[in-house]
Amino acid sequence: MVGKSLFIEELSVDFMISTGKVRAVDGVSVVFESGKITGLIGESGCGKSVLGMAILDLLPAYATLNGKIDWGEQSLNEYSIRKRKLLGREIGLIPQSPSESLNPSRKVKAHLNEALRPLGLKRQERYKKAEKLLRDFGFNEPKRILKAYPHELSGGMQQRVLCAIGTACSPEWIIADEPTKGLDSELCKQVQQTLQSLRIQGIKSMLVITHDLQLAEDLCDTIAVMYGGQIVEMGDVLHHPLHPYTKAFLDALPKNGLHPISQINKGVEQYSKGCCFAARCLKSRPRCFQEKPPYKGDKMHWVRCFDAG
Repeated sequence: MVGKSLFIEELSVDFMISTGKVRAVDGVSVVFESGKITGLIGESGCGKSVLGMAILDLLPAYATLNGKIDWGEQSLNEYSIRKRKLLGREIGLIPQSPSESLNPSRKVKAHLNEALRPLGLKRQERYKKAEKLLRDFGFNEPKRILKAYPHELSGGMQQRVLCAIGTACSPEWIIADEPTKGLDSELCKQVQQTLQSLRIQGIKSMLVITHDLQLAEDLCDTIAVMYGGQIVEMGDVLHHPLHPYTKAFLDALPKNGLHPISQINKGVEQYSKGCCFAARCLKSRPRCFQEKPPYKGDKMHWVRCFDAG
């Protein structure tokens, strides 16, 4: 059976704060294909996590969303409240912040029991399933972990509990928001292996939002690069970068010499009505500040830049 792809068209998300309106996602149009693990990378604050939360309708009340989000032939914008409550069974979430996502007054057993409830399992079956989930994410003593409160676990252990909760119902899609955040290299490998093993269990489609480029390279079939609320490139970006920002982002890595990304040009607004990277791009021209760059390439690898390719 062919799974459902996520189609996003002209999606924007604004936050109303005390100083005015802030745009976190700016006119994103992209297809996250079914059957693929897609990575979403970029600097902190570029809008990666906001995009993921918009798909799941988990934005705060002070956020405004415009644009279309379709899952297969269904419009998520038109989902009723009841349908959205059931969406978690079909699109699972692995959030990035254990301290905000785990209730400190509830044991791990209670969190997993709630996550497994939609499956309609009996209590003992849910308990056995919870044990297996914890083993899958590297816990050697699942019975002890089930009886623990979140504060009794390390940050890395809490993150793995979130991974178990997000995959509990074996959803068709997983959105993983920084799944390896706070983990050491060995545990990162365990989480990566578990995410890869989910394909065997039937979860073949994932959006992995991450700062961990090694995870993105090893796990993902394709990678999207985000800057200034926009996706500027998508494809084999780690080996064949085309956008000036992607190249600068990779050059800034320690293994590539820690070359700093150029600063915003004096007297120029950071985000123009043209290219979102124009103010920092060493190759920008007047046209880059006035016009949105076109999409170049094909579905395997595309870029938004006047000069790329």
